[in-house]
Amino acid sequence: MRIKRIICFACFFLLLGTCASEIVTVDSGPQIPNRPNILWIVAEDLSPIIPPFGDFTVETPNLTRLAAEGVRYSNVFSTSGVCAPSRATIALGTYQNRVGAQHMRTMRPSSAAPFPGQVTAYEAVPPPQMKMHSQYFREAGYYTSNNAKEDYQFRKPVTAWDESSNAAHWRNRAPGQPFFSIFNLGITHESQVWMQQENSLLVPEDLEVPVPPYLPDTEVSLRDIRQVYSNIVAMDRQVGEILQQLEEDELLDNTIVFFYSDHGGPLPRQKRLLYDSGINLPMIIRFPDGWRGRGSG
Repeated sequence: MRIKRIICFACFFLLLGTCASEIVTVDSGPQIPNRPNILWIVAEDLSPIIPPFGDFTVETPNLTRLAAEGVRYSNVFSTSGVCAPSRATIALGTYQNRVGAQHMRTMRPSSAAPFPGQVTAYEAVPPPQMKMHSQYFREAGYYTSNNAKEDYQFRKPVTAWDESSNAAHWRNRAPGQPFFSIFNLGITHESQVWMQQENSLLVPEDLEVPVPPYLPDTEVSLRDIRQVYSNIVAMDRQVGEILQQLEEDELLDNTIVFFYSDHGGPLPRQKRLLYDSGINLPMIIRFPDGWRGRGSG
């Protein structure tokens, strides 16, 4: 029973402010193993502008397959428009305001420091009785891995992860041990809109892209929007690689797969703001038995 409570806890804080618009009837729920594996695939700075949520500007075959085999949650909102406060909520299962994590942390020199040369540093300090999601899983015997971004708005406890690094993977667990593994995909992060422009686009340079009504229809806007979609194509390939590894290990049928983003998109009037464009995000959950999946057709 304890592991069921932990899974419910994990689902609860992800679904804060969420309405699963596809769920119209009550049934017995998915049939899952007693100790299922939990896999989180987290894209950064992503609004629901992918085919499973009605935007067909580019193809995302891996996310489209995941959505066909799982449940799409089309009315999900993060509790913040920027990553660290949102990630604090996800890690602790409580609103960031409750633990003083609502302001974006900084550990770098600031021109706003009260004295020249002084570093104005800020980070939250959660109450000592609070635990991270991964700690609950570890106490239940799960192997926990995080690859690799942390940025929780607070310093993680030493008991947070079995492994948190660029090499962290469920494959490093003991034989037969259930796992809770997170893979953070940074290719869709705001910084990659300009950093990836030195590389070749994964979409045609003349691709017709939708311009949100709050952005100017200029060449600069079109260039950045195309880069956003190019990064989505790259992210989808990374999702495919992770799912392929799961299938290679014959773990797909006893793993609950979550795909979601930390908040909305990376463009102006999106990231850092509390409009729908800044906090509405995509989420897909695939259950081992394909509960509520629509099939691959």
